[in-house]
Amino acid sequence: MKQAGTAFHLYVGDYDDVTPSMWGGTPGQSCQSSGTFCSQEWWFGLMPYSKNVDVFYCPDRTDGSASSYNAYGQALGAKRYAGYGYNWGPIGWRGGGLLNDQNRLPSGQTFITGKSLSSVDRVAQVFSFGDTYDTPRMTVGIGFSLDDSNVTSNKELRHGAQWQYAFVDGHAKSVRVIAGFMNNAFNSRFLMPANLEIAKNAFCSDLSAIINENPVSTDGTNVPSGLACGDIAPWIMSNYPVCGSGAGPGSNCRFGQ
Repeated sequence: MKQAGTAFHLYVGDYDDVTPSMWGGTPGQSCQSSGTFCSQEWWFGLMPYSKNVDVFYCPDRTDGSASSYNAYGQALGAKRYAGYGYNWGPIGWRGGGLLNDQNRLPSGQTFITGKSLSSVDRVAQVFSFGDTYDTPRMTVGIGFSLDDSNVTSNKELRHGAQWQYAFVDGHAKSVRVIAGFMNNAFNSRFLMPANLEIAKNAFCSDLSAIINENPVSTDGTNVPSGLACGDIAPWIMSNYPVCGSGAGPGSNCRFGQ
């Protein structure tokens, strides 16, 4: 995580202080090994600075293979799913993190623009990257992080539920996380820091920014539009009770152990 954070800072230093953007593949075109027509994974742009794709692998995440990536990812040396994701914001494609909300060109191609680091007002508290089970394009979003994991309790989470995160100021540390079921989240699950003070800060470049469901890319979770970014994690904690014995995908509750 520390090395990924260093590569991130070298990147923004060369790109006018703006964080890496994201985009989907060009509709009707085949992705080329040169990167033309390809969707963008968060670590693609950092490769000239890290020089080594192995920086982006968690040794405890072994799912996926080279063929899980497009031709450009394979050309960069992808071997399996990266263990780490990028901070798109707390919920789906609504923005709020190091990216704005997702938009779509008339061709159907999606894109998400980066933000100036000067717009991040608590650089020591905001995630840049961290552990995830999301699949391309990988994020640390609350409703994305367990996309490829069927855990049903906190004790099943990797690293003993102590996940690793890099922060915008460049430091990295272990953060205890909790999980649960969230209807319409990826794989019907969510994950966020267990400490509410960390959780409310971690995903938001601006705590007071109003976050609305993105009409271009809806997420369908029950997290309401109109919340300030810093109020989203507390809202989930207040409105998701501990899961009962019959809870499962489709529920909105948090694991009790």
